[in-house]
Amino acid sequence: MSAKTDLGEMSAPELSALFAKGAASPVEAAEAALARIERFNGEVNAFAHVVPELALEAARQSQERWRKGEALGPLDGAPATIKELTPVIGIPWRRGSKLGNKEPATHEILIVKRLRAAGAVILGTTTSPEIGWKGVTHGPAFGNTVNPWRSDRASGGSSGGAAVAAALNMGVLHEGSDGAGSIRIPGAFCGVFGIKPTFGWVPADAPSPLMELAHRGPLNRTVEEAALFLHAVAGPSPDALYGACPPDLPDWSGAARGSVEGLRIGYSRTLGYAGVAPEVAAAVERAATRLSEMGAIVEEADPGFENPLEALRTLWFAAESLTVDRIAPTEAQKAEMDPGLIAIAEKGRGFSARDLLLAEEVRARLKVTMAHFHTRYDALMTPTMPITALPAGIDFPEGQGMSDWTDWSPFTYPFNMTGQPAVSVPCGFDGEGLPIGLQFVAARFRDETVLRLAGAYQRSFPEAVPDRPNLHARA
Repeated sequence: MSAKTDLGEMSAPELSALFAKGAASPVEAAEAALARIERFNGEVNAFAHVVPELALEAARQSQERWRKGEALGPLDGAPATIKELTPVIGIPWRRGSKLGNKEPATHEILIVKRLRAAGAVILGTTTSPEIGWKGVTHGPAFGNTVNPWRSDRASGGSSGGAAVAAALNMGVLHEGSDGAGSIRIPGAFCGVFGIKPTFGWVPADAPSPLMELAHRGPLNRTVEEAALFLHAVAGPSPDALYGACPPDLPDWSGAARGSVEGLRIGYSRTLGYAGVAPEVAAAVERAATRLSEMGAIVEEADPGFENPLEALRTLWFAAESLTVDRIAPTEAQKAEMDPGLIAIAEKGRGFSARDLLLAEEVRARLKVTMAHFHTRYDALMTPTMPITALPAGIDFPEGQGMSDWTDWSPFTYPFNMTGQPAVSVPCGFDGEGLPIGLQFVAARFRDETVLRLAGAYQRSFPEAVPDRPNLHARA
């Protein structure tokens, strides 16, 4: 394989090595990333806001630190993006909504502060559906974010812009959030790596009605970059509103370079309740065989829980109803909002305190079931998604008995309810050239296990990345 010469194609570790030798600068890397955004974004709509002036100023500061031998670490100068649901000083914080604040934000939360402290150069914010309410990325405020592999297909969501930016390397670090699959869904659809870390590693210092369902983490082309991202943003904080964080961080970068030898994997094709497309099932079956050949101990095993979808919807819809009510839209303003969001908010208002307590009981039992599973297995392996990317612009396929986007993502949300680490790593393509994702789940605060599995698998079986958006007419 020939050496890379285009800075815009390089990973965070590759850029850092060049900065250290003086062979390239953070300013050049930022310019290359901004050029890729200029070249590709009009075809995929991954960005809500791009801030070249702010990015280049941060890159110049990084360049000076490298020149003086005072770099802040391996991510100093790395071009980065933030999901538009996360406030960034100097960028309007719209939260995917036409009703959002159009003035530049004046505050940031801890994950952004820590990325800045690591030297990351923020290029802009990536698209999300309104308030991140669904697993696809389209809505009234920013339009439709489409899949780089086929522009007539969905990017997934709600971190769809981040996944598309990662797939096309419009920056090397991409922050996302995941309340029911919103990192892993677009990761699988777009063919990139995404991790929902154990809830608590990244302190939740922003109020959210989703509370411990809502995780923040990275989407990247490589597992190695995701580990570096986690090292930069994880760790205890007195400002954490929910959850708890251990005082010491594991060596996630070392884990991402590790072997799967001897790891016990419980392989569940369906979790006991999900239907899976044949091409997805075949790709995951092939991955199970490969992992066995790599030295892992792979056994068929279902964790043994019933589908917790209705409990998830109770928690999710009630939270979204509170968020909408805090916006307090007029009837005229509601007409400017995503009608699907308005519909689930209305359902959420109908739940009682008793309903929420019953949903929390389901969540508690699910935690115990998975804790027992992990006394036997280091990790659970499933498909990330039962399908490849659905047509762009719809919330769910019609005529298939579905009523909500959660119907087509049965493998993701259980592990938001338990707070466990879960990743999606690419494991092949279907006959239409659309990526397929493989999910690993580990016990709480054992994120090194999923990074070890995903890192070893990706090194042994790297999948293609798009060199440009693949344009298709929409039906």
